[in-house]
Formats: sequence, C-alpha cells, structure tokens
Amino acid sequence: MSEDFTQLDYIPAMSAKTDYGIGMIGSGFIVRTCHLPAYREAGFRVEGIVSRTKANAESAAAGFGIPKVYDSIREMLDDPAIAIVDIAVPPHLQPEIIAEAAKAGKHILAQKPLAVTYREAAETVRLCEEAGVRLVVNQNGRFDPAVMAAKDLIRKGFVGKPVFATIELRYKPHWQEYQKRYERLMFLFMSIHHLDQFRFWFGTPNRLFASAIPHPEGLYRGEYSSSYILEYGNGLLASAWDDGFTWDEEGFGVFYKIEGTEGVIRLNIGWPSGGPSRIAYLSRRPGSAWHSPELAGSWFPGAFKYTMNEMFRTLTTGEESAISGRNNLETMAMMEACYMSVREKRSISIAEVMESAVSR
Repeated sequence: MSEDFTQLDYIPAMSAKTDYGIGMIGSGFIVRTCHLPAYREAGFRVEGIVSRTKANAESAAAGFGIPKVYDSIREMLDDPAIAIVDIAVPPHLQPEIIAEAAKAGKHILAQKPLAVTYREAAETVRLCEEAGVRLVVNQNGRFDPAVMAAKDLIRKGFVGKPVFATIELRYKPHWQEYQKRYERLMFLFMSIHHLDQFRFWFGTPNRLFASAIPHPEGLYRGEYSSSYILEYGNGLLASAWDDGFTWDEEGFGVFYKIEGTEGVIRLNIGWPSGGPSRIAYLSRRPGSAWHSPELAGSWFPGAFKYTMNEMFRTLTTGEESAISGRNNLETMAMMEACYMSVREKRSISIAEVMESAVSR
C-alpha cells in the first residue's frame, strides 16, 4: 500500500446548480430536526410546505422562513415555483403521493423506506420513469462522514480484499405511533440503513439469511430485534445485529468494523449520543499505528443536504444518482429478502426477490 491514506476524500461535491424550488410535504420531527435545518445551512430554496395539520406546517414555515403554506398537496403540485417535492410521510402513504407528484411533472426526493414492500417500491419506480420525472430516495445513512470516509478507504485499497464486516446497533428506538401498528418494523425502518450502507461499501450481496424476534412483552406488532448475514460472491461475509430491546443506556450506539487482508476500519457514528462521527483505521504493515482523524460534518442533520444535492446533481447533469429510485430497488430487495428469510427459514438470493416481483 504505497498511497497516503491519511488524506481522506469523503465530502461530496455540491451540484453546480442548487437553486431549484423545493416543496416540503410533511412537518414532523424528521423535517424539523433534519431536512429543514440542513437545507437552511446549505442555502437551499424551500418555496413552500404542506402538512396534514396546517398549523404544524405554519409553525415550521415560521421557524425556517418558508414563504408559502399550502392547504393541500394538490395546491403545492399546481405551483410552478416547485420543481422538487421532498416527501417525509409514513411509507404506507408515500407511493400514492409519489404517483400524484409524478403525474404533475414534479421531481421527487422520497423518504426511506420507499414503500412497505419491494413490489410497491418497484411499481412506484415504474410510474416515475413512465412520467419522465426523477426519483431519488433519501438513504441519508450513506452520507454520514465516517461512512463516506470508510468508502474512500475501501476504494483506495486500504483494507485490501474485504473479508468480514459487521454493524452492531444497540439502542431502544423512539418509535412513532404509526410505526407501532406496522407488522414490519426493525428491518423496514432501522435495518434498511445498514443494508444500504453494506451495499454502498461492497455492492449488492448474492444472498442473505435473516432472523428476528418480537418484543418480549408483545408491545409491538412488528419484529423488534433482528440479525442478518450477507454472503458475497467474492467471499466477503457481512453481518449485523439490530437490537431494539436493549435497556443498558451506557451501551447505546451503532458500532461498525470492516476487516480486510491489508487493513481494518472501525466506525462510531455518534448516534444517539449526539457526538461526532469517528473513524479509526490500522494497516497490517509493520510498525503501523491506529489513525483517527477528526471528521467534518454529521449524519444528523448534515447528511440530509447531500441527499437533496443528489437530486440537484441528477437534474443538472442528467446522470443517474447512486440513490435513484431504480438503484434503491436493490436495497429494498435486500429488506424484502430479510422478511422472506424469516418467514421461510432459509437464505434468500436478492435476484430471487427481484425476479419474483416481475413474474407475478
């Protein structure tokens, strides 16, 4: 390894054009704490907002200097000042709103997960492509600075051949009321970040095996803690434990490790503590020591400007985004494979999920 790995290239370049008019659909917690603060910091132009409860939209508009509050989604879609709609609603509601926006000719930044099932997601992508509008999915976990820095190290060959990678989530999520009613929970809302991060680093696996358990006290309908193993054609094995049951607050966090033939990387994204994202890496070369550079930026809310920037970039250059709706179908297929694996108690190939949706 002759390259100087102390210099990390992990901050995404901003689009040459960033003044597209944005319409915000939703005014909940994630909008107020992530979307709008990130857009304000980046100087993006949010033209208007609409929400199920107009008073909530008015409050967000007042807090972030948004000039328009609409009475309905239809009113927003009829506004020529809006080029992009940024949707932040529950996934069971999102496909219908996306379809309506696509028919109106608006480009769409959709919340993740794109839909509740792979089949619904695939239909949503098809509708957007037929309408000729861009669909980008807010897989913001890719844009955490430590995750991006790890990608740069992998790309440069620091770890050599990746051999084993793990993600360990230990945290009791603050589930929203609507999520408590879902029959799908941990894989759908939390694991989808980790599945996509594995995919970002290493590509789509050949197959996976998953297992999950409910909350021991039956408080939620969906799976509450989960584990999954990803198998790659090049011999890489990746796995994750997403533990929503844990109550030991001192152990809360998300911890990552990537081991390769030439180096190892450790990450801590600083969530939920609110601390900075951190990365440390060690080469197998004799005399090497751990290197732990300070990283600029954050996942929350910083990464959210980069997902919107992906939309700006694809509109400006015409190039497909790495988080486009079409590309995101492979992440959704991984999520669907987890449910299939739990249900059928076997490993599932990602191709099987995607092909089965087409054949039905």
